[in-house]
Amino acid sequence: NVEAFLGAGLDDTDHTGSDALRAGHGRWVTAVGDDDQGAPVLLETDRGPQPYPFELAGTPSIPMPSLMDAFAACAEAQTLRGDAPAALSVSPALLERLERSVAQAERRVVRLHAEFDQREDPDALRSLGDLVLARYGDVPTGATSATLEDFEGGIVTVELDPSRPAHENAAAYYDRAARSERAADRLPGLIGKAERERDELSDLLRRARDGSVEASEILRRIPELPPAQRRGDDAPLLPYRVYRSSGGLEIRVGRGARHNDDLTFRHSAPDDIWLHARHTAGAHVILRWSGGDNPPSRDLEEAGALAALHSKARTSSSVPVDWTRRKHVRKPRRSAPGAVLPERVKTIFVRPDPALLERLSTSP
Repeated sequence: NVEAFLGAGLDDTDHTGSDALRAGHGRWVTAVGDDDQGAPVLLETDRGPQPYPFELAGTPSIPMPSLMDAFAACAEAQTLRGDAPAALSVSPALLERLERSVAQAERRVVRLHAEFDQREDPDALRSLGDLVLARYGDVPTGATSATLEDFEGGIVTVELDPSRPAHENAAAYYDRAARSERAADRLPGLIGKAERERDELSDLLRRARDGSVEASEILRRIPELPPAQRRGDDAPLLPYRVYRSSGGLEIRVGRGARHNDDLTFRHSAPDDIWLHARHTAGAHVILRWSGGDNPPSRDLEEAGALAALHSKARTSSSVPVDWTRRKHVRKPRRSAPGAVLPERVKTIFVRPDPALLERLSTSP
């Protein structure tokens, strides 16, 4: 109704100035405060009939006995146009599921773009690998970094994994360079596909809101609910997201600080592996494991990478992650949510590769 109160479209006057705004506000105050403003009407707008408590200047309208009669006439007009059946076939719960699917699709697009933009320079990584090999004798054992002279005579600080010898650290730099190049080839196609899926879901949501799509079409397009939520759309979410390691082990990642305690002490077994990024805020992670020995190194590293990705250290190139059996984690009395004391801790160094989030995820 802004144009009607400002008088826009009725003459060639500039309606953006302060005088025009004051005049428009005055007309609005008079309209809403006038008991004798006239009978309710059914406005004839470009989007169809619209019930309204009084006439609007410049908008054709039909007088109605009451506002409720205007609503009834509007509903009848929608039914005659065939709008009502489609609109009624989409329940609020189904519409909410579609909205969540659109939000999830948008997050995936943002995540893929961020992964592409944050790729490491493969040439720079290979140069660091070459430097570590060339200065092999200058790399101290068990160090987290080394200061080396580069090939141009400059000084470079190289980050290292203290658990690996120099040649394995160099190989790790070569592996990171290769992953960066594979990501450069792979991500544009994934981004294009994700953007198309997001746009299709967004269009489906638009049509669902204006009543031009059937529920069956929405159900065919959106992901099926996981078993834990099939009791009904109002069933509460679990306090963790579920991932599956390359070796098939289940990995549970807390959904936030207030859910960490619930995951650690109510949704894990004593012999499960508990992980958390060292010295930073982040999610508790549980690697389901009942074996008496240590879990496979690849599965453990993937669980550690997920812990790093769900922490404030997610943008670091190498993150220390502590792990222990869940039975060695205790909750101090009166401690803050998520605050625990792990014992018999071991540490691994992982690279928080964002591609793992998509590759290992099984949760919405």
